[in-house]
Amino acid sequence: MLKQIQLDTVVMEKALRANGFGSLGEFMKAAETVSTNTFDPETRSIFSPENLDEEVKLTVPKNTPLRNRIPRVQGSGQATAWERLTSKLHSTSGGSAGLGTNTSIAFADAGAPNETAQNFTVEAEAYKLLGRKLEVGGLAIAASRNRVGGNHFEQRLRHKITEVMIGEEELIIGGDKNVNSLEFDGLGRQITTNSGTRSLLTVSGVNTDIANTIYKEGGTPGMIVANARNMKALSDELQGTGSIQRIVVDNQGNAIGGLRVAKMVNAVDGTLMDLVTSRYTADQGFVLTERDPSGLVHIDLDELIPLSRVDIPSSNYSTIAFIIEALALRVIAEPFQFKFTGLALV
Repeated sequence: MLKQIQLDTVVMEKALRANGFGSLGEFMKAAETVSTNTFDPETRSIFSPENLDEEVKLTVPKNTPLRNRIPRVQGSGQATAWERLTSKLHSTSGGSAGLGTNTSIAFADAGAPNETAQNFTVEAEAYKLLGRKLEVGGLAIAASRNRVGGNHFEQRLRHKITEVMIGEEELIIGGDKNVNSLEFDGLGRQITTNSGTRSLLTVSGVNTDIANTIYKEGGTPGMIVANARNMKALSDELQGTGSIQRIVVDNQGNAIGGLRVAKMVNAVDGTLMDLVTSRYTADQGFVLTERDPSGLVHIDLDELIPLSRVDIPSSNYSTIAFIIEALALRVIAEPFQFKFTGLALV
């Protein structure tokens, strides 16, 4: 092995001299860098994101139910655009379904089916960057290298991941690019066709809103989103009518008091709707059709950059990382959604 290394060195020396580089020692010395590297321009950064999907799967917080549930699709370009159907598809006119195409679906033998035209509006949302910066000193990292759960940087990284996820949840609900141009529009801004003002939600009231709006449009809602006070109001109402027992006894004879209503029956078509409690809806609430029974998606998050970690070079004795993502919310079937405002907070 030593002879082989010596032989390789001799061959390299000859090659360097033949090409005007001098000896091997001079070549190695010339390769050393003793100056301080700077960015050109100084504001430029090295963009080498590390996808955090695997870590996100382990740190999914319960306080981001919409982010956890809404489907995500891969985006491209500077903005996302989609067509929103605004016309009806049924052929007859009038009745609870409203005005349809007014064109017969039947046609004669040897003839051709009637042709109809649908109306669409083109909607667009620019991708918006969300993120947090994390910087931890080198001494703090070294001093915590044997800490359970990882060193100081690794633990703070998990906190920042969760912080960005919660920030995304807040924008999904209440993002408003008219207030802050760096935000994307959330559900509160994009849902405009069906809305109503309520103080406390009731089973009858929610089903009336569904029957008079979403069902007529063709939607089948899958979840109701509201604050804690209104979810408690639904539970209180069902307890008050005697339809739910306050105490449950298990097979060991232990009594369990209290309840949480997890689902509610859609009185119009019999489907079940999940009750989703959110910390961040404030006085807003939503009845959402995020997808139909066939699986067709009606609300999604168009993701240009998945939640990622970008390591940033530092001129200090520290480690710097950006936790970032770029995305936009798309309410594709907007008439299938309903928005409440004025909900009681306490």
